Amino acid sequence: MRSIVLAGLIGLAAAPAPALTFFSVGSGDIDGNYYRVASAICTIINRSMPGELRCSPESTAGSIYNLVALRDGQLEIGIVQSDWQKHARDGDSVFAGSGPMTGLRGVMSLYDETFTLLARRGSGIASFRDLAGKRVDIGHPSSGRQATMRVVMDLYGMKTADFSALSELQTGPALAELCAGRLDATVLITGHPSASLQKTLETCDVEMVALTGPEIAGFLAAHDEYNAAVIPAGTYPGLAADVPSFAVTAMVVTLDSADPVIVGKLVSETLDRLGNLRLAAPVLRGLDPAKMRTEGFSVPLHPAAAAAFDAAGVP
Repeated sequence: MRSIVLAGLIGLAAAPAPALTFFSVGSGDIDGNYYRVASAICTIINRSMPGELRCSPESTAGSIYNLVALRDGQLEIGIVQSDWQKHARDGDSVFAGSGPMTGLRGVMSLYDETFTLLARRGSGIASFRDLAGKRVDIGHPSSGRQATMRVVMDLYGMKTADFSALSELQTGPALAELCAGRLDATVLITGHPSASLQKTLETCDVEMVALTGPEIAGFLAAHDEYNAAVIPAGTYPGLAADVPSFAVTAMVVTLDSADPVIVGKLVSETLDRLGNLRLAAPVLRGLDPAKMRTEGFSVPLHPAAAAAFDAAGVP
């Protein structure tokens, strides 16, 4: 009998441990909301499933980079702007050369991101057209904010040659250059409140510039991937009036070939710990499970994501 028990114990000891599955979430530059959100989600995954999944938040250049990296198999999950999700699906704009990403799938939506024009006080910038002749940062070449900035420039008939100086910086360096007076303006596409933006507004002589007028109204009427938006007065200390603009949605996306365990657990663990996420990243304070399933999608929801929402009772 003892030999049988020992044999059983030896067999148990020799049983292989479950394989640990690694995956990466492509986000944005380290000073931005995408990286904060990816880090918060990965922390939840890694704490709740230490022997099964290992999630790594990857700092990247942003939406365009993440979509290309997904297509090329360099990322499993990416956070992207909803407008570039749609362009990638259709294979147009900056994706015209590579064709439609027919396998692109949605995982969940997160929050609205507002096109936010920041200008140095005293620079004479009171509207988008006033950027002509100024020192302007338009964002990193692989970022969604540069891609969307170029869309808005086309709307106003502006070219980079219209600026007295052009920069293509990541968010942190752009804000630092603006604060130092070496830039007149930069653009962010960000959820509010933003910790980086709040620090900039509190410590630097800068202000947000409204985007209004017939150009914007016509633009929104013609492009359903964008929505009218307002940064409400009081969102930041000293912001005395609403700032009108337009917005996209921050989306978590993957491919139809993604591991369903990764996709399903990403959604289920996020839904189970919304309170933790809201504390870890202020931009997620408004997370609403119903909107996470429905808003901003121009691609089908991944079946494992749909199953996770169903299991959580999210219609």
